[in-house]
Amino acid sequence: MRWKYYLKYFYFIGSNWNYRLALFTLRQEIIGEKKYAINSMVIERLNNISVVGENITHASIYQGANYFLLEKAFDYLKSINANGHFVDFGCGKGRVLIVAAHYGFTKLTGIDFAAALCESAKKNIQSGQSRFPLAQFGIICDDAANYKVQDDDIVFFFFNPFDESVMLQVAKNILKSLKEKPRTIFIVYLNPVHKEIFLSAGFTEDFHLQKLEYLELSILSNPRYEDEF
Repeated sequence: MRWKYYLKYFYFIGSNWNYRLALFTLRQEIIGEKKYAINSMVIERLNNISVVGENITHASIYQGANYFLLEKAFDYLKSINANGHFVDFGCGKGRVLIVAAHYGFTKLTGIDFAAALCESAKKNIQSGQSRFPLAQFGIICDDAANYKVQDDDIVFFFFNPFDESVMLQVAKNILKSLKEKPRTIFIVYLNPVHKEIFLSAGFTEDFHLQKLEYLELSILSNPRYEDEF
């Protein structure tokens, strides 16, 4: 029964962080899954599933991004008319891509190295495609460090998907693209434990939100193209 899973989810958050956060998160999960008509509420230990590449030791568990923070992030992007190709690193079951489409993004790419999660993302996208007839979704099952940043990639999303070594390589790939094609981009970063990588490369933090101690959102932009790592 569904309520048993809710209790398990509540206990996982509460025992690892605190029960006030667990109550808030569970409520957001139930409301968000219904609002966006998606099935992505799960916590998955990645060492139990097949992945592409050798960076499994650098990855965290899979957990869907908090809906409260997601909506705050997209409200901000909408307020500044930030649009263009949306790229989600560690897309999991496709939650963020669906929410991005709801907010008007029409070209969206998700990257994940777990084949099972990529398949779940494709199913969620297929079930919701009729609601976004203009949206072009793409799911790439590969290591995030291998992704070749495209000239029209504008918004990059991260929910603390991997450790510093992989994030550093991804950031290098983004900076390389900016040198080849200068443009304004946006880094949307939930639980931004490696935010300093982008700040040291010349990005500035345009928006920051903290809630209940453990929920944190940072949006950065405007790198100095001449900087190198």
